[in-house]
Amino acid sequence: MSQPRPVDPEETAIALWTRCQEWQSIAARIQKLADDDFTVGSRGHGDNEAVKVVDSPPAVSRYLRERAWNIARMLRALHRIVFDTEPGQFNLDATVMYPLMRAALEDASTIVWLQKPTERDRRLTRALQALHQESEHFVTNQNRLALAAAGVGGEAAAKGALLEEHMAREKLSVREHFRAVTELLSLDYEAVKAPLSTRRPITSAYGDQSQEFMTWGMLSDLSHFSYMTLAHLATSKVRGSSVQLLHVVMAQFVGTVNGACVEATGALEQAARPPGARA
Repeated sequence: MSQPRPVDPEETAIALWTRCQEWQSIAARIQKLADDDFTVGSRGHGDNEAVKVVDSPPAVSRYLRERAWNIARMLRALHRIVFDTEPGQFNLDATVMYPLMRAALEDASTIVWLQKPTERDRRLTRALQALHQESEHFVTNQNRLALAAAGVGGEAAAKGALLEEHMAREKLSVREHFRAVTELLSLDYEAVKAPLSTRRPITSAYGDQSQEFMTWGMLSDLSHFSYMTLAHLATSKVRGSSVQLLHVVMAQFVGTVNGACVEATGALEQAARPPGARA
């Protein structure tokens, strides 16, 4: 059995540098798609028109565009950290980069997951589930603000109590709003209101044994400050070579994130394609 080829320091550095440079072009492409919106007759436009069965329809296409804009912001921030922190130097501020890469991977995999079904009903169910989950989180966070205000006392506590009462009414109103949409579209409300975990789009789009999911899991741990792993990556070298383990792992992280972002770009291109246009 042949032995694996030793890790080459120069090849590793070039691969990492090249993948980090790709952030600019990926960000520019996905930003343009989000800025251009969806043309009349395209899949994205049709999905958005379909939910206009009630006043204040759910922002189906807007949600996709916001996730795309967020990817562009994350990738540009990563590029600035690496290339602009010390001009002329290749700067890897890993603990700052991990949460940015995790966010980009979450946004990208969510876009892929939302657009994966070919049937409109399944796409709309997923979009409404994501938006319903967002509304639930919004209410929860507003209630946390009310709880924090109660601890301050005085006028802040009184306004916090009013906020809590308002959000309780708003929660019921939003749920009825989503129920009305799903019923008018003949969708399954139970599926729409089902909790949507952060990992679900990644595992659904790529699988729970995929490189994307494993990368997301490790980036999540590192984003929450895993001291022993952070120290190990920062101080260790690949066995039998002078290559820093951080560089090898970071190259894999960046490559996986970039691949997911490129796939998300393709999903958006498909959603934005004018009727009759070829892929």
